[in-house]
Amino acid sequence: MTLYRWGMVMGPLDLDAAFSAAGALAMAGWAGLILLPRWRGLSVRLAGLVIPAILSLGYAVLILMHWQGAVGGFGSLDQVAALFGSRPLLLAGWVHYLAFDLLVGTWVLRRSQDQAIAHGLIVPVLLLTFLFGPLGYLAYLWLEASVRSAREDRIARLQARLPAWLRALEIEPRLAAAAFAMLLLALPLALAWALDPRLFQGVSTWIKPLKFALSAALFMLTLALFVPLAGERFRASLAGRYLIWPVIVPLIGEVLYIAWRASRVEASHYNTDSPLGAALYSLMGLGAVMFTAAPAVLAYGLTRRDAVAMPAVLRWSLVGGLALTAVLGIVSGFAMGGSPSGHYVGAVPPNHATVPFLGWSLEVGDLRLPHFLGLHALQFVPLFGLLVWRLTSATRPGVMAVAAFATVYAAVTLTALAAALGGRPLLGWV
Repeated sequence: MTLYRWGMVMGPLDLDAAFSAAGALAMAGWAGLILLPRWRGLSVRLAGLVIPAILSLGYAVLILMHWQGAVGGFGSLDQVAALFGSRPLLLAGWVHYLAFDLLVGTWVLRRSQDQAIAHGLIVPVLLLTFLFGPLGYLAYLWLEASVRSAREDRIARLQARLPAWLRALEIEPRLAAAAFAMLLLALPLALAWALDPRLFQGVSTWIKPLKFALSAALFMLTLALFVPLAGERFRASLAGRYLIWPVIVPLIGEVLYIAWRASRVEASHYNTDSPLGAALYSLMGLGAVMFTAAPAVLAYGLTRRDAVAMPAVLRWSLVGGLALTAVLGIVSGFAMGGSPSGHYVGAVPPNHATVPFLGWSLEVGDLRLPHFLGLHALQFVPLFGLLVWRLTSATRPGVMAVAAFATVYAAVTLTALAAALGGRPLLGWV
């Protein structure tokens, strides 16, 4: 391909050099968006105007010179493949991608600043937009919806729609936003579960991240309801602050890591085949201990004198459920993490029977059941306490009933753990 300028012949256009130049231009724009967010006039003009305009000019030249007589079209996937069989048109498609992704990135930065979203939260979104375009756009919509749900006016409007007896409940906004984010993430995971035929160990590769997203949402939403019941002084202390980001960050990180592994049809847990896999698995284990210990911290906060006044039955059901989650969750988690054969104990037959959706084995020991029971004690025990409180106004019998239920719950969980370690399914009765 030869270019003419002022009657003189210029050398042929080097497509590889043009590819590199376009990439360097786009990288400069992305660097401005990520590194110079406060210099909005410069970064936005470069990434949202100047660089896309230059890329668009290059795109126009390629289209004008090579569209005529091109093979293929846009009527079918095969026609598109034939169209991009031409290297100049393939380069044009790449430049098109660079220009429009940069425009989306600029929109993300400007809108996030208008919404007063911390730039540290936007950097991963910009990187995702740079790499995978529409995924970054979806990630920003997900992030903005989550952040906006945490705003006080949104929570107040939500509470106004609740039944009268629930309107007085306070909700910790950051935990609530993180829970909402996990619920939003569950939507594409559910779609992937329904549409992607790939299997991992005999089940859909997406079932695990979907379950973890739902469980994480429930865990954080429960804490969002319970944390405001502790006193303001406790919540402002170092222990109280531990209940927020040391819970949110490792939980969301774990779900995203599991989803990433699922997209590659790889194991997330027990994946130590490479130094990176071993490091990430260890980091995930550390994060699990961090967020599982948080309920014990909150249990202490609810026993303090400055905690919100409430019936003794409710208080001790909360304290008991939170404490059991910390103890049983960590004990069962260490048992599962230290199992040389993974969460199964015993020889797993092919196509063995499992509990639908949850996947617990009905034929061999499965450490996931006691871990599930341990982690969700903070919901089951308080729900029982709420039921007792609604049925009786007597304090002592109510507290004793809650204590008895918590004891039985712990015994059932430990029985399930012992059965799993012994290679027997469920509680060892099957």
